[in-house]
Amino acid sequence: MFYMFLNDFIAFSNSWWPYIISFCIVSIYAIRLYTGGVPYTNNKRIDGKTVIITGSTNGIGFETAKNICARGGSVILAIRDMEKAKIAIQRIKKDHEKALVIAKLLDLTDFSSIQKFANEIALEYDKVDVLINNAAIIFQPFQKTMKGNEMTIVTNFLGPFLLTHLLLSCLNKSEQGRIINVSAMAHFSGKLYLENLNMEKHYNEMDAFAQSKLALTIFTKYLASLLIKTKITCNSVCPGMVRGTGYLNYSPLQKTIWSKLYWPWMWLFLKTPEEGCQSIVYLAVEPQLNDVSGYYFSEFDITEPSEQVKDVRLAEALYERSCSIVDIKGREIIDSLEQANDTETNDVSQEHHNGDF
Repeated sequence: MFYMFLNDFIAFSNSWWPYIISFCIVSIYAIRLYTGGVPYTNNKRIDGKTVIITGSTNGIGFETAKNICARGGSVILAIRDMEKAKIAIQRIKKDHEKALVIAKLLDLTDFSSIQKFANEIALEYDKVDVLINNAAIIFQPFQKTMKGNEMTIVTNFLGPFLLTHLLLSCLNKSEQGRIINVSAMAHFSGKLYLENLNMEKHYNEMDAFAQSKLALTIFTKYLASLLIKTKITCNSVCPGMVRGTGYLNYSPLQKTIWSKLYWPWMWLFLKTPEEGCQSIVYLAVEPQLNDVSGYYFSEFDITEPSEQVKDVRLAEALYERSCSIVDIKGREIIDSLEQANDTETNDVSQEHHNGDF
């Protein structure tokens, strides 16, 4: 029996099969390395900085929170499920016992909840250093909020739009406030239905997601131009395709009979949440990005976004339309930041002047 096995093994070794198998293994490994992206290796500490992350109880948001905590940042998990938040905090503190992390209730589909959250932050914190608008939904069947807005556009864009404006004064008190909007490759295929953001007559789950991410990316670039005289930067980032986020659980692909065949192989092409958060952490802590604003990042590189993102007239129209829907005067909020900065500059100048006598 042993000699038969030995003869078969020798015959196998002398064939092309070892080379074919080795080639397949190396190819799979190379694909996995490529799709996993490059890790952010700078160990920059951010002690004393306050970071708000929406959608942070699992997936990319959770891994971002864990990474920021490891760097000494004070993290606020902005979530709508406090039970999940408790579990997330326990998991973070298991790895980082001294992590500065708390959870606050925030429902991005409810404008009153956003207002309440922002008021609490303004009362309890001297400043906010980083706001990461990460929370998002996809493959959401058509559904309206109590205010009559479609759920995907509210969660992925209008909610973050309002939250960002309400936190601008807190971000402006930071030495260098940063807004990071998590976009997606889907924004390239998105079409903006400016007069019908709800897409009621032609609703499609994937199109709704693409529109919401396009709107968020357009808003990012335009807001950066409005904030040019403030201490705040604003950038968007595509973390790539990431597994383990829960998004794909609702994908139409999951309902096909083929899903059980291809699903085990999807890990080849999808990042882990830990890999997916690297570019977000980079934008949050990298010192060289202090004055970089209005860009779309893919991995760690500034990349050209959709051509629609560069359309200033479209951006202005979207901004005014969004302000109307969420009922804020966005430009007045931004003007107040500039006035506050001018006052601060004058006060400092007066102190220096008085010191000369």
